[in-house]
Parts: sequence; C-alpha cells; structure tokens
Amino acid sequence: MTTIYTIGHGKHPFPYFLELLRQYEIEMVCDVRSFARSRWPHFNQVALRELLNENGIGYEHLPECGGKLRPDPETLAFGINRIFELAADVKVVLMCSESNPLSDHKVPRSKCHRLALLSPPLKAKGARVIHILPDGRSMELQEAGLLPFW
Repeated sequence: MTTIYTIGHGKHPFPYFLELLRQYEIEMVCDVRSFARSRWPHFNQVALRELLNENGIGYEHLPECGGKLRPDPETLAFGINRIFELAADVKVVLMCSESNPLSDHKVPRSKCHRLALLSPPLKAKGARVIHILPDGRSMELQEAGLLPFW
C-alpha cells in the first residue's frame, strides 16, 4: 500500500516546517496549491524549492491538484497519477497552506482541499493518507460524511 502524507505550511517558520518533514522522513514535497505563493516568503515557490533542496528534500509544484481553482476531473486525474508516480520512488507529502485539515466546529468539517478533494481519489486508488498536524501529531480520517470546505 502506498502511503501519502499531507501537511499545511500555515504560519510555521521554515525550520519548524523542516522539522515536521524530517520527523516523518519526507523526501519530496508536492505543492498542491493552485498558485505556489504565500504571504510568508519562505513558502513561495522559488524560495521553498531552494530551501528544501538545500536540506535534501525534493519539490514539485502540482497545480493540477489545486483547490483555489477546482480542477476538471481529467486534470485532477493527471495530478493524482503524478503523485502516485512520485510516491513509488520516495516518501511524499502533499503541501498546501491550510495547516489543520479539519475545522473546530461541533461537527468538524473539512477546511482543506487535501482532505476534501485529494484524499478520496487517492484512497480510491489504494493509498493510505496520513495528515500531519501543526503540533507534529498525525491522523487518518474517513472523509465520508465530512462537510466540504467549499
């Protein structure tokens, strides 16, 4: 079974973000934001790629999996297939900006497209999806019944 991790960069300083990646022995960050930009400069595409590469971690931007612009099914399928190609060779994490995939509502809902949009097709293809939380813990979720974030 292929295991795929997810993480949100949130407001983390880069050293802490790197610590989370190392904790889970991540070898490749798949940036699944539609646009690889952030108000935190170290999470902008060029800077992030350089910082990760300096620390022995690969980087690939997969806008086909983005949540800001909901991809059509064919485009999303291309991105999902690419994730599986990468995950066949290295330990992969899908990264976007939302640090916590679930809301704090009484009935939790998805706050992030990693959970609502990407996890179901990944699981349908046989992947185990583990979400890395901001405090370093991780969790697996059943997406069925969760209200979507959009």
